[in-house]
Order: sequence, then structure tokens, then C-alpha cells
Amino acid sequence: MNQLYRALHMPPRRLLRKVMGEKEIYTVAVRRRPEGAGADPLPALGAEPYRQLPGREGFWYADPLLFHKDGGRWLFAEAMDRAAGKGRIEVCELAADGTAGPWQVALEEAFHLSFPMVFSWNDAIWMIPESGADHSLRLYRCREFPTGWELVQRFAVDGELCDAILVDRTPEALTLLCSETKPDNQLFVRYRRYTLRRAAAPGPQLPGTEPAPAPEGPFELLPDEAFNLQHRTFDLTSRNAGPLFLLGEQVVRPTQVSTRVDYGVYLQFLVRRGHSEVPLCAAMPRAVQIEGLDPADIIGIHTYCRDEALEIIDARYLTKDKAKGNPHP
Repeated sequence: MNQLYRALHMPPRRLLRKVMGEKEIYTVAVRRRPEGAGADPLPALGAEPYRQLPGREGFWYADPLLFHKDGGRWLFAEAMDRAAGKGRIEVCELAADGTAGPWQVALEEAFHLSFPMVFSWNDAIWMIPESGADHSLRLYRCREFPTGWELVQRFAVDGELCDAILVDRTPEALTLLCSETKPDNQLFVRYRRYTLRRAAAPGPQLPGTEPAPAPEGPFELLPDEAFNLQHRTFDLTSRNAGPLFLLGEQVVRPTQVSTRVDYGVYLQFLVRRGHSEVPLCAAMPRAVQIEGLDPADIIGIHTYCRDEALEIIDARYLTKDKAKGNPHP
């Protein structure tokens, strides 16, 4: 996106602060899941404030996604190296009160990684992080939890895919919903849906024909052409903000909404009604309270996840911090 265009359309007060040297960075914040009257519909932003998780010196953190194993609660997130300008995946253990253990490096590549979707499937633990910078969708298998990961297969794709979530899972296949960014303006996105399954063995060779090519790996990634044709148009809302979750009997899908000049401004929660999705509620930055941050500094929230005990978000905010690190990312 043209940065001059963004500056000309930015709120004047924010533009002044950026001209004065303030930076936009992210933080991950947690709180106990609200209970009782007023807790639903989501998110219950009027309850207790969120608390920032301590970060590693020289990094900020975003894209928090939960995974549970053997009674433990693990938070995977993007860790952005502020000096290198490249993200990697880190993980920490969370207690039921939101207290975090130390961050550990889980996965790093030569290119940017973010949005680490970790899931169980067929007696193994897998990860599909965002790897759009590599023009790929990559499937990793965990060999030693939580920091030992091996690449099982790289699927080359034409565009840059981001923020993949699971929308269906059977022993035979996974259904993935992700977004493709518009090449000339990555604020604009459109949904892409894929089936990931074990690669089919080549059929018998017919007389007089060339042999069928061997599979490129143990899995194959198949685009849902009918769905993708229905989502040809790029917009500012077709982007996931976290995994599906249940609210009563409703399946809720968090999404993130951008503007023509700003990425990941607020969260929109959708629920299914028949064959379509309808808005349930929205979470605006001005309604979020995070300990240690002035509400006037918070300019975006774009990821949300939860379990039976905790709610977790990330937030983008303005800061005068010019150091390479910040104890609260």
C-alpha cells in the first residue's frame, strides 16, 4: 500500500505521534474468562482488564493461539524480531489464572512466520503457520512437544495465504479456511478453502499413455474450486482472527476487519445461520482495557482465542519506546 496515501488518511493525532517518532507494536494480553450476567454475547469487554504477558527482550508478540496437551495449556504466538523485522513462532505454558512461563522458540525459518495453528490429528500434533512470505502453505509435525517440529510437506501456492484455521477435521482429511492477500494492497483479502488429505496413489497406467506423476509428498492440497469461485472479490473483512469456538450451541468464528489505510483494526464475531454467517458482535479497540496501556494508545486488535478459563487477545498500540526490546512486547 502507498505509505503516503496511508499517512494522508490517517487520523491527524496518530499521524502527529508517528511523525514525532512513536512506533506501532503489538502485545499479547490475557484475562480470566468472564462469567455470570453480562458475560455474553462475546466479548465481554466490560469485565476485568486484560493483563499483558511478559515478552522476550527485542521482540513483540502477536497472533496468540491456544493448544491443550495432557492437561497443560500452551500458547503459541508470533514473535517479531524488532531488529530483523522477521517473525518466528514461540510458545509458553499458561496456568489457569493466566500466569505465563518463559517463552521458548518453537519454529524459525529464513522467512517470516506467524499465526501458528496447532492441532491434533490422527494421533499426532501438527502446525500450519502463516508462511505467505514463502508463497506456500507448510505442514509441520511435532516430534518433541512443544519446541521440536519437522517440516512434513511444503505446498507451493500462487498467492500469499494467511491466517489458516480448521473448519472441519475427519480421520481422512482436513478442511482449511485461509485468506489470500491482494498482491498490490495486502489490506484487501479474500477467502480460500482447501482440503488437505493423504495423497492418492497413482492409478494403473493405461496402454499408450504416459505414467501418472508420483505424488510430491505424503499429502495433497486440493482447492475447493466452487467455494473459491464464490469468493473472487477482495475486501477488507475476509480474514480469520482465531480458531472456531463454541458459545452455547453456536459455532463462533472470529474475524478481523481492516480499513483502507489500517490493518486489523477490530474484531468481528460471526455465527452460522443456515447456510450463511451473520454478525454476533464486534470488539473495538476503544472498548479494550489492558493493564499498563493507555486506552488512547490502543489502535487495533486482530486476534482472539479462548478456552474454559481464559480469554486471550493481541493489541496494536503506539509507544515512544525506541529500544530494541520491551518487557511487555
